[in-house]
Amino acid sequence: MKPVNLSRHSSLIAALLAWALLSLLAVFIIWGYRDRARLILDNENERILNTLFTSVRDYDDFGSAIEANETLRTRISGFASYAGDASLIYRWGTTPDRFDPAILEGTVPRRYNRYTLLDRRSGSIKFVIHNERSGGPPRLPGRPGDPALPAAPVSPGQNRIPGGMTPDTLRTGPENGPGKDPPADGQNGDRGPRQNRQHLWFFNAFSGGNYVYIDINHTAYWNTMIFTGILYPACVIALLALVIAIRLLYLRNIEYRDRIEAQQNLVVLGTAASTLAHEIKNPLYSIKLQTCILKKTIAGSGTEEIERIEEEVDRLTALTYRVNDYLRDAAGNPVPVNLAKIIEETSRRLCGRAILASGINQKCSVQMDIDRARSVFENIIRNALEAGSPAEALIAQIKKEGGKITVTIDDRGRGILREALPRIFDPFYTSKGTGTGIGLAISRRFVEAAGGIIALENRPEGGTSVRITLPAAREKKA
Repeated sequence: MKPVNLSRHSSLIAALLAWALLSLLAVFIIWGYRDRARLILDNENERILNTLFTSVRDYDDFGSAIEANETLRTRISGFASYAGDASLIYRWGTTPDRFDPAILEGTVPRRYNRYTLLDRRSGSIKFVIHNERSGGPPRLPGRPGDPALPAAPVSPGQNRIPGGMTPDTLRTGPENGPGKDPPADGQNGDRGPRQNRQHLWFFNAFSGGNYVYIDINHTAYWNTMIFTGILYPACVIALLALVIAIRLLYLRNIEYRDRIEAQQNLVVLGTAASTLAHEIKNPLYSIKLQTCILKKTIAGSGTEEIERIEEEVDRLTALTYRVNDYLRDAAGNPVPVNLAKIIEETSRRLCGRAILASGINQKCSVQMDIDRARSVFENIIRNALEAGSPAEALIAQIKKEGGKITVTIDDRGRGILREALPRIFDPFYTSKGTGTGIGLAISRRFVEAAGGIIALENRPEGGTSVRITLPAAREKKA
């Protein structure tokens, strides 16, 4: 298991927080855009209604006022008045034959007892003005004592009023009869006194209804609602993609910095290796030669001390060679290598026994330099023995899955301190009292050069488990 990478976790948390905040900002922006559209909608509605009720003063009915005004004719698709029993009193355009009061349920009325009903399907806003009156059709003014006149049948697009009165009858007045225009009166402007009276008669008849129904087209408003409804998820997805891209760039930048740091370490190690090669190897060879001369000169006395000197010389010489191994070409000369054979040979030499578990597939070949493969498993087995693991407790297993070969080596040593896990592959880092701290660094360098991965973790039952995964070598076709 790889050590926890705080940079990756912290960048993930930061990316999620940034995405959440940007999405919240998008909500506020889109909500403000929608609220602005609602304000424009309310303003246009008020303007249209004011224009309608202002224009009707110059005409005999609402239909004439709507048809005479291009704005009203374009925006209003239906206008009607209904009695308390939901029967039709007056209609212009396309409106229901009977009014259904159930459509007002759940809608809070605004001022003047006006209801606003949104109709997304038709792209319009429907207004209903509810007048609290007694049931039944309204009585026509100026006809005292007459019974209430029932509403005549009305078809869509036809202007009618109660009692079968048509706009022509309404214009002339019931006492003049149809087809008789009232005389103009200059003292009363464009309308004569009888015509004013007839207009008032129509308006009072119309206002006697319990429900006034107005259907106003608002295509721009509904287009805004649809656009913002699509825009929000698109923004959220785009912001998520942007945050992911920025996080990937951040992680890639971290990788680049790690590579640069590693290259700087290689430069330092290269300089150190050159210094070791020129300044240490020659004196070591001289010391080794002198100890051999002393052995022959002082026979029988001081042998133990001379052997200790030789051991230290050998250790320093091995250190210089291992540093050179780390700095040389990691890939080497890749050839098909049988891992089972390499592990068996190395373990017999270091442990005195083969550590491969029984039943292991002996045909597990990888494409790797054979000397570097030996160096990898030698470093791992030697580290296990130096950590206090008995030789008989070392167990190696090889599994082939698809195009990958995984080697697992378990020991029963002391394990690795938790604080040392993030640095176990750093060159010259060691938590042991002895050792150079470069064996695992060399192993990782050789494994990665072969296209593989090496990981190390502590075992719950004690000891360490090393896992190496390498791509399997391609088998030659016969």
